Amino acid sequence: MDPTQTNAATAPGRFEFSREAFRSFRTTGAFAPSSRYLAAKLAAPLSRPERRNPVRVLEVGAGTGVVTRELADRLGPSDRLDVVEVNPHFVRTLDSALHNEFALSAVADRIRLHERSILDVALEHQYDVVVSGLPFTNFDPGQVRAMLQRHVDLLVPGGDLTFFGYLGTQGARSLLSRRDEARRHRAAVAVEREFVERYGRDRATVWLNLPPAHVWHLRAPDADR
Repeated sequence: MDPTQTNAATAPGRFEFSREAFRSFRTTGAFAPSSRYLAAKLAAPLSRPERRNPVRVLEVGAGTGVVTRELADRLGPSDRLDVVEVNPHFVRTLDSALHNEFALSAVADRIRLHERSILDVALEHQYDVVVSGLPFTNFDPGQVRAMLQRHVDLLVPGGDLTFFGYLGTQGARSLLSRRDEARRHRAAVAVEREFVERYGRDRATVWLNLPPAHVWHLRAPDADR
């Protein structure tokens, strides 16, 4: 998928995403879906199939499927994509798209949906690439640690993990939130940074997103380390 081109398929999901954000902002984490530029950066570790062996990919927190579509566009004939999403409304939206949207239906036999939390979903494999859309800093520090560790544990040795965080949220929380909420947010950010320091490879900034975001690229240790 060329990120400079408009993906019309994502437009119908904008209202659905915003509606669910108002219902459950803690687990949704934003009021608008990711831009196609952010989706492309998150999917970057999944190179085009002609340049690699078959891979297993996991997406966590798919929402209405902006990143799912980017990943689907990069799937080779032998690749497999598991999508974990806890929100049943988003799962129904994605399931409908897999049956009715041309680009997704063409690869639907390679995609499985799981309506579960990443902390309790039963997955049969480890993954070469894990892409997460979870709003980690919306959760308590203990949950953040458990979720990030689960992401890392699901990677094959040397596997890639990408996730993102919005710019400026810590300052905004400090100014606008209650003291206990600001403290919780700082502690959640600290846990996130622990994993970045331990496994981080690089960081990119995506300005063409609402709001702008950092994308973090982590890598699981090789088997011999």
